[in-house]
Amino acid sequence: MTTHANAVRKHAQNFVATLRKAGADLDDFEPHRLSWQDLCKVERDARSTAKEIIASVTDATPEARAAEIEAAFDALTEIADDCGADKDARTERGDRGPWAGVDLDRRPMFESGSSSAVDGGDHGQAPEAFALRSGEPMRQWAQARSHDAGITPGAFLRAIVTGAKSETEQRALAGGTDAAGGYTVPTVTSAQLIDLARANMVLDAAGAQTMPLDSAENVVAKVTADPTPAWRVENAAVNESDPTFGGVILKPKSIAVMVKASVELMADSLNLETELPNVLAKAMAQEIDRVGLIGSGTDPEPTGIVNYGGLTSNSFAGGALTGYGPLMAARGALHGANERLGAFIMASRDENDLASLTASDGQPLNMPRVLKQVPMLHTSAIPTDGGAGSDESQIIAGDFSQLMIGVRSSIRVEILRERFMDNLQFGLIAHARIDFAAARESAFTVLDGVTS
Repeated sequence: MTTHANAVRKHAQNFVATLRKAGADLDDFEPHRLSWQDLCKVERDARSTAKEIIASVTDATPEARAAEIEAAFDALTEIADDCGADKDARTERGDRGPWAGVDLDRRPMFESGSSSAVDGGDHGQAPEAFALRSGEPMRQWAQARSHDAGITPGAFLRAIVTGAKSETEQRALAGGTDAAGGYTVPTVTSAQLIDLARANMVLDAAGAQTMPLDSAENVVAKVTADPTPAWRVENAAVNESDPTFGGVILKPKSIAVMVKASVELMADSLNLETELPNVLAKAMAQEIDRVGLIGSGTDPEPTGIVNYGGLTSNSFAGGALTGYGPLMAARGALHGANERLGAFIMASRDENDLASLTASDGQPLNMPRVLKQVPMLHTSAIPTDGGAGSDESQIIAGDFSQLMIGVRSSIRVEILRERFMDNLQFGLIAHARIDFAAARESAFTVLDGVTS
């Protein structure tokens, strides 16, 4: 960890200062010793800093510096994951305070697996994680499964338009060309583009998991009801409870975005390889956020959280945000349903209204202590023109780690060479396939009819 820690000190000095204020040690990080408030702050800062520094790596970044930044990114992601795991452990215990942090992995334990006397002793490896947590790069997942030649998204997109400049680019283009004249982006390059989009998504910041999909239909287990334990006497039958698991099918649907640029810009721009992937990724991120939050479910649009049938209800009757009461209503509803409040996602207008609240003396209104540790995320993807007065919006609260974003690991790119040629322009279309599912729909509640 020493090399990674030194990389963090060099490239994430503000985060190191956050750790010091929390009384934590970068070389021997022990999240269980932190207060809940410091734990949440360290996790948030680690994730945001990781995204910030990895976004600074471009094709022009010297290889040694890029390696240092990647090492810092990995260390920050590990710290954030450790914080998330510790928060989950505290929540399960029902005590958010610091604790002893006994490392069960160091206790002598029997190796899990089957017995040689039963089936020959085939001790399988631990099952691979089926989804990527917020902050875990899809690039690493793809690299473990692909032998693609290394090529950046910017270099690939530029090569499609202006032609290959290296043997690597030539192989990537030749390997991805299909009969329709489009290009299937190499797996690792696709993953990098998806990571760029995730870095701009409010859903990812809230904790949603990304599930790489390799087929057109994928069945995911969904909790439909919690089991009901019951006490029993000896030899009595075990009480039956309702089914607790069901299946939801992820059927990724196509999302596409087109950009236009002049022939001269495509040929001469010095930063094309950096800006083109960023533009495509940000545009996709905005629409993925919108559909994941409020998608109608009418083909070809996936169903968003606000239209799930198993949402937890709350007592908010609509109206303006004159205080923090509506957010407390959401928190109370989720806790009453034995669910966890991980984040709020709201329209940018509503986040600004909350930030502008004042007390009777004209001073900023103090937020309740229990809300200060909950991320308040905002996005323009949530509309503010609904309802009879055309001024209503929605606030979504819940445990966003229960939301899975299914992403086909391949992205296709089409180049329109003739459609805009009368203006000496190229068109570039990128399309991916995305779907959403919640492991627990009751993990979310929606405040409807929010006005300004």
